[in-house]
Amino acid sequence: MNTLRINVDVPEQILLTLNLNEDEFSQQMKIFTAAQLYKQHKLSLGQTAALAKMNRFRIIEELEKFGIEIIDYDPEELSQELENF
Repeated sequence: MNTLRINVDVPEQILLTLNLNEDEFSQQMKIFTAAQLYKQHKLSLGQTAALAKMNRFRIIEELEKFGIEIIDYDPEELSQELENF
């Protein structure tokens, strides 16, 4: 998979407040962003793991920490899935 580098300006005070170095903050941003995009049904679980640079098992653990359901069907989708089954 090809990757792009995206630069984000962050006030130094934020890193000091969070007691994180640049690499730690960058990794947390990747996890938070990936988790939110997954929650919004914009990324698959595999894409979420890739964005966070984690394997699927590890990203599932992270999603659970945020209270994000791994399987998240609305009632209509669930009904359709059960009919298909």
